[in-house]
Amino acid sequence: MNMKKLKRIILDNEEILIEKILKYAKERNYVKYTSTLKEAWRMSMSGLSESLIKAIEKNNSIPEMGPDDDFTKSEVAKFGVLEAQKHRSRGVTLGMFLGLMKYYQQVYIDIIDESNFLPKEKKHFSQYIKRYFDHIELGFTIEWAGLSGKQKLEELQKSNREMTNEKNKYLTVFESIYDPIILVGRNTNIENINYRAAEVFLNVVVPGTKYYGNVNIDGELSWINEEISKFVDSNKDEILQEKTIETKIGEKTFLVKFKKMLDVSEKYRGTVIIFNDITQRIEIERELKIKHEQLKYYAFTDCMTGVLNRRTGLMTLERELSLVCKGDRPLSVCFVDVDGLKKINDTYGHVEGDWVINFIVSNIELMVRKTDTVSRMGGDEFLIIFPDCCEEDAEKIIERICCRLKHHKKPFKCSFSYGIIEITKDSKFSVNDVIKASDEKMYKNKLSKNISRE
Repeated sequence: MNMKKLKRIILDNEEILIEKILKYAKERNYVKYTSTLKEAWRMSMSGLSESLIKAIEKNNSIPEMGPDDDFTKSEVAKFGVLEAQKHRSRGVTLGMFLGLMKYYQQVYIDIIDESNFLPKEKKHFSQYIKRYFDHIELGFTIEWAGLSGKQKLEELQKSNREMTNEKNKYLTVFESIYDPIILVGRNTNIENINYRAAEVFLNVVVPGTKYYGNVNIDGELSWINEEISKFVDSNKDEILQEKTIETKIGEKTFLVKFKKMLDVSEKYRGTVIIFNDITQRIEIERELKIKHEQLKYYAFTDCMTGVLNRRTGLMTLERELSLVCKGDRPLSVCFVDVDGLKKINDTYGHVEGDWVINFIVSNIELMVRKTDTVSRMGGDEFLIIFPDCCEEDAEKIIERICCRLKHHKKPFKCSFSYGIIEITKDSKFSVNDVIKASDEKMYKNKLSKNISRE
């Protein structure tokens, strides 16, 4: 008989074997005394399969039994002996172990029955499985019966102390976690909270609130019932949500994670709720955003006047020139130079000189269109870009600005000289060409008023 087929079907169907044993364990209620984690069942099934495959590799014949066999030394029964030592110390009864082992045996027979093996192969492989488990059960039973009542009691007491220490270790870890944690049972009742949760939500600073205290946790945390119900109704394994909560230590923003407990046995079908306090992170992100916006503002803006700086103004002009080349709309550009600024600075001081600049800029911004842009090219020089605007229309806007500059109460005149040029699709002007041409026109305008360019 080709035993490699049996070996292959065992190796290829580990996941199916696990699902089948879980199904039998749930149906017969063995899960109330077994692990809640699927990986623990995987380790158990893997250990059985590994032992079974070793037996197949060592001897293809069905491992029969005889009256003189020493099962304490049998390689096949060795797995049962080791399992007896482990399970006996955990308080598992002989009947409980042997009963569950019958269902472990059954899952291997099930995959054989469901295979496409020939009938004689199925019969042989199933008989091999039965005898293999007979050896395990005999080894388990002999080992189990080998201890006296006193030895069994001492073994159980030792195991109980170890489990108590293990439980206390995990309770200590649970209480030491900085994030608030709430454990909710299958009926949405709060079963436990850690130290941080008690401090944040109940203003209780003693660990073990649920274990040893009389605080009405369910009442204090009743606000969470609605959130738990939503999570349960969603039928999802995990949900993340951001929530701002008024706690005993002030308003806090949490990233709240609702997660189903990892329990394949379904005896602890509850929810773990973890509150990750992101209040400080949100505040830091808000401050960084403000600083980013400030940096962005200063990168593109002239700090004194609030209009675009030279670099951004030239970039805008370059973009507008490329648009003119692609279409039929005109573009007008006006170069502005404040009149007599040096004299105002020398006579009245730089504060007044700055006032003049800002007064002129504010009037320019007030009168230009929303589509127009204003940028500061230098100390008292500005560039106004008029998209989709002919020179004549730009001239009218500038004239209205000049009229507004007459209305102030300062002891000096506020005015500027300007030069406007119109660019069309056929102009073929570069950025430098536009600046040079408009600057020359501005200078002619200034000379016509007998004003020095200083």
